[in-house]
Amino acid sequence: MLTDWVLIRRLAREIEERLKGARLDDAGLLPDGRVALLFRRRGASSLLAVDTFSSPPMVTIEEGELGIAIEPGFVRTLARALRGMVLIYVWARPHDRLIRLRFASRSAFGVGEELDLYLELVPRYGNLVLAKGETIVAALKEFGLADNPRRAILAGSPYEMPPLPETPKTLGKGGEESSEALFVYRRRGELVQAYVAPLELAESDVSREASLLEIFAELREQQAARRGDEGIVARRHALLKRLDTRAHRLRGELEKLAEKREHARQRDGLRSEGEGIFATLHTLGETERESAKERAAELFARYKRLAKSVPHIDTRRSSVEASLEAVEMLRWEAERTSDDDLAGVEAAVAELGPRRDERPAPVQQRKRKRPLLEVRTPHGSRIVVGRSPVENAELTFRLARPNDLWFHARGVPGAHVILAREDSSPPPDEDLRAAAALAAFYSKAKAATSVDVDCTLRKHVRKQRAAPPGLVWYTQARTFAVQPKALDAL
Repeated sequence: MLTDWVLIRRLAREIEERLKGARLDDAGLLPDGRVALLFRRRGASSLLAVDTFSSPPMVTIEEGELGIAIEPGFVRTLARALRGMVLIYVWARPHDRLIRLRFASRSAFGVGEELDLYLELVPRYGNLVLAKGETIVAALKEFGLADNPRRAILAGSPYEMPPLPETPKTLGKGGEESSEALFVYRRRGELVQAYVAPLELAESDVSREASLLEIFAELREQQAARRGDEGIVARRHALLKRLDTRAHRLRGELEKLAEKREHARQRDGLRSEGEGIFATLHTLGETERESAKERAAELFARYKRLAKSVPHIDTRRSSVEASLEAVEMLRWEAERTSDDDLAGVEAAVAELGPRRDERPAPVQQRKRKRPLLEVRTPHGSRIVVGRSPVENAELTFRLARPNDLWFHARGVPGAHVILAREDSSPPPDEDLRAAAALAAFYSKAKAATSVDVDCTLRKHVRKQRAAPPGLVWYTQARTFAVQPKALDAL
């Protein structure tokens, strides 16, 4: 209920009441990884903090200041674009979990500029998108149609709001436009639910409270206390930041290699120029002839150097692309992994090689093995899913037998999934598609309506050399196009 569109409309009204007319002073990340906007009005400051990754996604208004830190690209763009602008209104889309914050500024000539920040507060798929008019300026999470066939979020492309539900929820009296106090339910002192209308919740105490922002703040504190260690949030944030920095460096190197490759591709012009000089030597005087020969020799030498550089450029490009693939895989793992598995991702990131200015922190290994994430099908198949890079490697290279089936979403970071049969008989098609659907769900493409999943025998899978756990090469695969499904949906 806390992400019901009716409450989102109420949340938008509260934000507007608290911050309308305030000037945005800065944007940045809080230590726990939330994106925050710093507003100032009449000497007072407020932080509008958005957590798109929590469950449910949450928006809170807090006191405090932003720290000084290197921010990821989206947050830097957000700060540069909105700094000095004023929040002029807040709008919530009917029947949706989307809020639009509109900012405006005026130049010395009175010509205004407006930017919109969209808060997509959809559980598991939350996002922040900055747009100018109908064009996306930047987004917290960018993705193309290959990741989500229904819509793409890419800088420079038109912004498309998330599709509305086919059957929008309607409310009767006391619904969306009601400004009455909310019905808030707690069980043994812990917040359970809140809504605009009374609910039937057994063994719960009910109270009437006015502010949804305060309820979100309480829920956030409650979740942090339940986790027991907020340090895990800071560790995850530091890990993502380190991976983003490395990915930025690798992409920069790829751009430079592409420039070198293009320069080398034009080497034939040097040879043609040198040959042209030799073809005209007989027309020159003795003094000019010697100078022309030196010029031709220089051109041929440059041609040879460039020709020799091509294989080295191509080899380095392949190496950098493999490193970037490893970083992108580990970033997805760092985002999706549970707190218990974060140490395993940290260990995998450490294998990428420490930067010159730091040493990887010692990783505390899990002392006790936990049960595998698996399901037994009615046809006698056992399907097991990896939950971290280390567990992916263990499933593939320790648990699985050579003729067990191995599944992985094609072309995107994802979990390793193993399908085993005790009697070694061929699994029915229903079990094959179930394993493929799990591989699709536990991958970066889980939001897509259809995902290509590769399947091969475990003996055709091998580790990538000098790569973190979980990165593999495989051959002789067949491909299934499936809809992602979680374990409890099979």
